[in-house]
Amino acid sequence: MKRPIIFFIISFYLLIILPQPVHGAWFEPLKIHVIDVGQADCILVQSPNGKTMLVDSGDEKDGEEIIRYLQKEGVKKIDVLVATHPHHDHIGSMAAVIRAFPVTEIYMPNLPYDTDYYHELFRAINEKNIPVERAKAGVNFRLGFSVKVDMLGPKSSYYRYINDYSAVIKITHGKNSFLLMADAGIDAEKELIQSKKKLRADVIKIGHHGANTGTTEAFLKSVHAKTAIISVGKNNPYHFPSKRVLHRLMNQGMTVYRTDQLGAVIAISDGKTITFKTNGFR
Repeated sequence: MKRPIIFFIISFYLLIILPQPVHGAWFEPLKIHVIDVGQADCILVQSPNGKTMLVDSGDEKDGEEIIRYLQKEGVKKIDVLVATHPHHDHIGSMAAVIRAFPVTEIYMPNLPYDTDYYHELFRAINEKNIPVERAKAGVNFRLGFSVKVDMLGPKSSYYRYINDYSAVIKITHGKNSFLLMADAGIDAEKELIQSKKKLRADVIKIGHHGANTGTTEAFLKSVHAKTAIISVGKNNPYHFPSKRVLHRLMNQGMTVYRTDQLGAVIAISDGKTITFKTNGFR
């Protein structure tokens, strides 16, 4: 009977004297890939338990490249697919992705759009019989045990500009957080500030490829991020990112990663710290 008592005493003593993991420090890594799809958006989220979320799917020419990238990263299925809004540079290759991978569910805003890409997307959804949920403020779910996903927008049912219907997504992993702005502009940003939601994030994926339609100084101060990632095409005809936006980011003292300069940008979180690497040009 003495041995179990001694073993218990030793175990209890070790539990007290050994350093315990700081919250988030021993989390398995979360990876967020801002894939280089030129003048378009496509973001892969890989949670520690293997669940995946894909936010947007580039334009109509990016399907093969996105599929190859996902396969290279070991993706076998997509648990959550988000079409942030129906512009072609966000959903152009989504039908191809759906036909290449099993998809569990899709989120998209309530915004019918009469384009070939939108109709082709729904043909693929119907072929696979995938449930579609509305992307809107208040939606939240977990992508595995340690990753929380909150949709902060769209909050209203009507906006002047299609970009403001964008699904704005906040991802939290331990002490780290990421804000994905899709193409949300000034009106959506004002609404987010007024909503009193916790906007603070460590990393922000800048809205609308760095256009001066958003990323206001007031919004950047509310988010208070240290790092900005811009998904933008090299030598694009719109001259994105805007010099004004870059100046605002500089004024906030932010580190800026751009896909047109670095290729794919991957943020890796252990729940406490965030590291970045690039995957080169496509």
